[in-house]
This record gives sequence, structure tokens and C-alpha cells, in this order.
Amino acid sequence: MALFLDSADLDAIRSGMQLGIYSGVTTNPGLLRDIPREDRLDHLGAIAKICRKSIYAQVELQAIAKMEREALTLVEVAPGRTIIKVPMSPEGLQLCQKLRSKNVPVCMTALFSPSQVFAAAAAGAYAAAVYVGRLFRKGEDGTGVVRKAAEILRAQEMQTRIIAASIPDIEALNTLMTIPGVDATIPASLQEPFLQHAGTQEAIDEFKKLSSKK
Repeated sequence: MALFLDSADLDAIRSGMQLGIYSGVTTNPGLLRDIPREDRLDHLGAIAKICRKSIYAQVELQAIAKMEREALTLVEVAPGRTIIKVPMSPEGLQLCQKLRSKNVPVCMTALFSPSQVFAAAAAGAYAAAVYVGRLFRKGEDGTGVVRKAAEILRAQEMQTRIIAASIPDIEALNTLMTIPGVDATIPASLQEPFLQHAGTQEAIDEFKKLSSKK
């Protein structure tokens, strides 16, 4: 599993990338909503300077030709490292094929079913982002959907990576880490519970007491 940090906050990205656990950063229009539209490209460039790994940047919903132009602009934020996120729709699948012909990697996003993941893979997507947390909020088994989608891709020998997004808690993340071929993106708010445990802190406190006696 490759783990990504889902954030547009420069400080959170800077501290997160220093840990060495992330394979890149994922962003979306919601995370960038507080950045003035005219400054967003520069902000993504600032993210790319901090994170020297993969950067996921999303196009806004509009006509296919306009989305294509935006995608070709976004991919220059970090050439060779930028993956373009495209919302799932018939137009999005068409755009995926257009970008694929230009060697631009695409992540189809806002997926909620195994069949949508298959469609993204069939269209040539590099990755497919499944909204796990939103599935749980709808009363569905978010991790179960990811597991089924991964089984389908393996059965069909498709190479598209599944990215589990909108992960609600560490329990869900632990389950996702058992599924082959699945990556995950987590918000900064999950970083601390991902790394910490009460038992670890107890052990560290004991180490400090032992050190103080020397």
C-alpha cells in the first residue's frame, strides 16, 4: 500500500513529508476552496516544491475541451509527478482516454461501486479513488466495496491502482491495508492516531524515567 496525505495545507504537508511515510499528496477543489481561484495553480506549485513525490490535482467539472486544457496546465505543476483527478462521469471517461493518449496519468475520482472502478480501469485510468467514508455514511460497507473492486481488477488482470479516500478512522484504514493492490489517502487529522498508541507512550515514559536515574 502506498499512503498519501490528503491536504492542501503547506505546513501539514511539510511536517507530514518529513516523516517518510507518504508517497505523495492528494488535493481536490474542496481542500483548495480557501485559496483564491487565481492563486490555486501557484499554491499547487508550492505543494510540489515541498512534496517531491506524486501530486494529485483535480480538474473542475466543465466541458470536456475545457477540462482537457485545465488538465494539461495542471500536469505542468510537477511534470512526471502529477496525476490528474477526473470526476466519474461519461464525460470524465472520455477525458481519461484523451489524456491517456497524451501520456497524462488519470485518477478517476468520486467512485462508489466496483463497476465504476472497472469502468475507470477499462478507460485506461492509472488510479481509481473510492470514497470509503461516504459509503459508510450511506449505510454501505465502504471497505467491502474496495475489497470487491480489487478482486475484480485482479481477476481481469487490470493494473489500475485503487485509492481508498474519505477514510473515516484507523479501523477502516487497518482493514484496507490487508487488501492487495489498494492505496490510501488520509487527512492530516488521521496522522496522529495512525502513528500513536497509548502503549507506545507508556513505554516512552518508562524509558524517560530510566534515563533520568542515570
